[in-house]
Amino acid sequence: MNYESNTSLYRPRVTPVRGRLAGRNALITGAARGIGRAIAERFLQEGAAVAITDIDGEGAAAAAAELDCGGVALSWKLDVSNRAEVESVLDEAAARMGGVDILVNNAGVIVFGSLMECSIGDWERMMAVDLTGALHCTQVAARLMIGQGRGGRLIHIGSTASLLPTAQQAAYCVAKSGLRMLSKVAAMEFVKHGITSNLLCPEGAVTEINRELLSDPAVMGRLEAMIPAGRMGTVEEIAALAAFVASSEADYITGAELVHDGGAVNGALWWR
Repeated sequence: MNYESNTSLYRPRVTPVRGRLAGRNALITGAARGIGRAIAERFLQEGAAVAITDIDGEGAAAAAAELDCGGVALSWKLDVSNRAEVESVLDEAAARMGGVDILVNNAGVIVFGSLMECSIGDWERMMAVDLTGALHCTQVAARLMIGQGRGGRLIHIGSTASLLPTAQQAAYCVAKSGLRMLSKVAAMEFVKHGITSNLLCPEGAVTEINRELLSDPAVMGRLEAMIPAGRMGTVEEIAALAAFVASSEADYITGAELVHDGGAVNGALWWR
């Protein structure tokens, strides 16, 4: 008999709000698969035009072709650690779509290991993508949004590792906690332009990156036991939260951390 975890048995109950993002243009990094792709799909379902970008250009193009949700889906190859490439892609996307109203900083990498085990190469790679890459995209997108004069949304995909240290994720925790402060600084600097900046902090979800690891009943069982809700989140639930933050319903929310973790962070503090 195949093992079925609480996570695998759960079916997300999320329904797109049709037309909520109509007239908005979004650019999402790291959107060829996983959380980024789910956010792209949700935004398209809610009426936004979406630029799907990823360092895997072919994967981004395939996602844009496959996500036929009635909206406009374009794609670009984008290495967020390359400033010139970020400027070129965002400027071209703005020209093609008629501006950029929503940026989702989702691109990221992780190399597992303790602080003592972390090589300088791994450290620099994670900082270049997870933190400096988000800075590049935030600066360029904010410039575009300010010039457009119609406000905007900066949405950063952090992690519960943005809030608490996590074993064997030393460099990742540092990068994601830096992203938390980047979001807060952006919120304060850009609020006068009608631009909000918020951090989403998911505990995680089953994606292509971790599916093989989490198929091990022992691994998934230990993980679910650490989450008060008894399961991991889903990419559809994370995308639903991103769509809310991107909408006009969240006009008054900025500088916030929206924790999506089934009570994991609260539970960690509860038992201390």
